[in-house]
Amino acid sequence: MPDNNIETLIRSVGADGYVSADDVVFLRRNVFADGVVSRAELAALFALAEKAPQGDREWPEYFAEAAADFFLREEEPQGYLTDQEFEHLEAFVTRDAKKASSIELSLLVSLMEKATATPPAMAEFVADQFRRLVRDRKGGARVSRDDAQLLRRYLYASAGDGSVAVTRAEAELLFDLHEMTYAADNDPAWSDLFIKAVAAHLMAHVGYRPLPREEALRLHDWVKDQSVDPAGFFGRMISGGLAGIRDAYGQKQSLSAKKNADDAIAAAIAEQVTAQEADWLADRIGRNGKLDEIESALVRYMRDLGADLPPKLAALVAKAA
Repeated sequence: MPDNNIETLIRSVGADGYVSADDVVFLRRNVFADGVVSRAELAALFALAEKAPQGDREWPEYFAEAAADFFLREEEPQGYLTDQEFEHLEAFVTRDAKKASSIELSLLVSLMEKATATPPAMAEFVADQFRRLVRDRKGGARVSRDDAQLLRRYLYASAGDGSVAVTRAEAELLFDLHEMTYAADNDPAWSDLFIKAVAAHLMAHVGYRPLPREEALRLHDWVKDQSVDPAGFFGRMISGGLAGIRDAYGQKQSLSAKKNADDAIAAAIAEQVTAQEADWLADRIGRNGKLDEIESALVRYMRDLGADLPPKLAALVAKAA
């Protein structure tokens, strides 16, 4: 569809700053019937989100769906957000020196949930947008229920900083938000998220790590290469009899066994609260000179987990008891 036609079609949508469920149906059927398929259409969608950031529940869901699908299928292999794509996305979000709106922040988190992998810079960028959203809220810094729900999705996004594990950077974000809002009337969902996510960071298991994009691209090209004959490959392997099969799988099994052993060791280590992590937590808790209610609850939660705590954190737990 020509760009000028798109602009004409959506001119009346969101004129009052609000996109209704009926407007979303109109966008799906008449404007982006084939999805967002060009940079011009993506720009039109972002312009609409800037003009009308509020709407029925269907609007932020559709915005995140349409924009995320564009970025994740733009290049092969699909599902990977490249550095160049992230730079383009960041430029949209921060145009005119603005911070991400709520609807744009939801898109960023949705991308991290749907993608196989995203650039490392993205997690840091999204974390900073959370800080700005909470800090600059009209009426004073406060964490709402919607904030807590979106933060939870961000922390456990499969393509986030630590995949489903809570990383140190993410735990730092949680403490930064806590220090901004510990005296505010935060939604109860925030304290539950803060306590359990920080504890999850300290007791984290080894998380999943996706294939690097370059490796996925190589495998993608191999599958599409019609000159490759998988049946012929396995036929040649079988033609060697048991010896051929044993030789083909022996190395794979030994490598798999080694990886399983390494993972078991890493998991055992990760389950313990190391001295370094404990010192970090002890330094962050009570930074303002005393334990507030949510920090005391975190310490009690750690105590009740029954972890073998290093001295500095053990002393803090005993003091808070």
